[in-house]
Amino acid sequence: TDSMNEGLILLDQKGRILSINAAAKRLFGADDSIIGNNFLTVDRSIDMSRAIEKALGGKRSEFRKERNGCEYQFMINRTESGGKTTGVVILCFDVSETVFAERNRREVTANVSHELKTPLQSIIGSAELLENGLVKPEDTGRFVGNIKKEAERLIALINDIIRLAQLDEESEPANESVDLYDVAREVTEVLAASAEKKQVKLQLNGESCVISGVRRYLYEIIYNLCDNAIRYNKEGGEVAIELGHQDGNIVLSVS
Repeated sequence: TDSMNEGLILLDQKGRILSINAAAKRLFGADDSIIGNNFLTVDRSIDMSRAIEKALGGKRSEFRKERNGCEYQFMINRTESGGKTTGVVILCFDVSETVFAERNRREVTANVSHELKTPLQSIIGSAELLENGLVKPEDTGRFVGNIKKEAERLIALINDIIRLAQLDEESEPANESVDLYDVAREVTEVLAASAEKKQVKLQLNGESCVISGVRRYLYEIIYNLCDNAIRYNKEGGEVAIELGHQDGNIVLSVS
């Protein structure tokens, strides 16, 4: 038990310490001299006293408490032999990372709720003005553009939430065979209007290049590269997407 990361303490039916492993000694600042003493000499907290009392009465207990700057989960159960209570086993788990993750999750949820409300309120406000005929005809395009822009912002936020959930669950979408040339062609079609508005020439050159990957992620990579290339280009400029094989690798360039 000395090789365990978790603290382990065994008590007899009178609450005296029979065994305490290295992790528990570190946690409670104790040594072998406490063996044979009542556990109350090590920890006098009300939570622990009540938990031991309940365990001796046959009821399992569990609680969290901060010690030495870390958050610990304490699990207290009775030990028995022939149906009779012979003592208590105390297990101590460091759950600091779990507590930190839970706190972060609550903060993320609160932030996400706020971030989602902002574009939604803008969309609803613009839509209501259009619905009630309070927008001048010459300003209609600006309000519709605002609705589109905020809707795109919502989609980006939702995609971020999906990614966070996947990372939290340590799960990733399954890989599949993806032709990058097809993905790049789809991106050029989607961004054609943006390029035309900026008077930027968007061209794709190359060949079929199949790799194993997550299509949605690959699409986003190419889309973001091309979108930035168009957005930060000069009027009358060019964006060239080149795709091909080189030295056994697939090479994608956006210039």
